[in-house]
Amino acid sequence: MKRCKLFLGVLLLAGCTSDVATDYNSATNYAVFKTYQFASSTKDHALSLDAARVEDAISGQLYAKGLKPVQTDADLTVQHSILEQSDFQSYGTSFGFGYGYRNVGVAYSAPRQYKEYRYGKLVVELIENDTNQIVWRSVSQRKLTETMSPDSRRKFIDEQIREMFNHYPPH
Repeated sequence: MKRCKLFLGVLLLAGCTSDVATDYNSATNYAVFKTYQFASSTKDHALSLDAARVEDAISGQLYAKGLKPVQTDADLTVQHSILEQSDFQSYGTSFGFGYGYRNVGVAYSAPRQYKEYRYGKLVVELIENDTNQIVWRSVSQRKLTETMSPDSRRKFIDEQIREMFNHYPPH
């Protein structure tokens, strides 16, 4: 019975883990922020498809929180990026055989080959314009991959931005 309760507790905790990591300045009064603007990009740099999706999702979340977009003199500047990262996946032949009481196992493993797996993590930062300090930051823990279709990319971005702004304003 104790093992069952422990197992259920572990499952409950695993279900409570967040897909985002959020950090913030606890000394900031977030109630004073009423307007926002996006960080400007250079004029010769076009907005990427994913950046446009991110800005749309952020705008929807900030609107729901009562903030309004302005072109100049905003309370907050929203800065976002997709942090490029990579992992390596190994593949190749391997063979294993278990062992038991007084038995010896056999194993074989061919040289492994590795493939680079590239992905991105969403990062959103809110900068207080009066002090030019980051007051809130959230990073997605899930991976945005190049192999996602446009619809799945939009859905992924919308879900992650919604999860991020569930933690804004901080309590």
